[in-house]
Amino acid sequence: MSDEQRELITDKQAQLSLFQLTARHPEVLRRLKAVGSFANRETRIAARDRELMILRMSWLYDSAFEWGQHYAQAIEAGLTEADAERVKAGPDAAGWSDWDLAVLEATDGIVADCMIPDAAWSVLRTRYDEETMLEFVVFFGHYTMVAMFANTFGLGVAPGRPNFDGELAT
Repeated sequence: MSDEQRELITDKQAQLSLFQLTARHPEVLRRLKAVGSFANRETRIAARDRELMILRMSWLYDSAFEWGQHYAQAIEAGLTEADAERVKAGPDAAGWSDWDLAVLEATDGIVADCMIPDAAWSVLRTRYDEETMLEFVVFFGHYTMVAMFANTFGLGVAPGRPNFDGELAT
């Protein structure tokens, strides 16, 4: 890595294939990190909602990389292992709260039509103001981009992280 590349990523990030890949183009890395920082640390979207969206997006985009990166974070944010398994069936699975159902329907809607369905929008607006809904779309766009990087460049599941089947990658 060049000095510029080393300055852009932490030692921990340097271990992740996504950062190794994007460091090849420092300006891409700068922009990815800027949006990623906002999406992960500065957003008002609840952590559980973020992780529920990421797991569902990972499944819909067939991004085992993202699933592996976020499975443990989803559990830490309050999802159960059973919830994570039900994410695969999405809104059609029984047992979701009205709120979780709206988050899943919003995720499916954005993937299918680049739009949150009206019914999901109405439920989400009971807790999230207009600014947070703008963040919802930015957050979604960021993780869609990460899934595209992972799928396009063949980033597999990091060692020690779970695949879709729950087995840890080696």
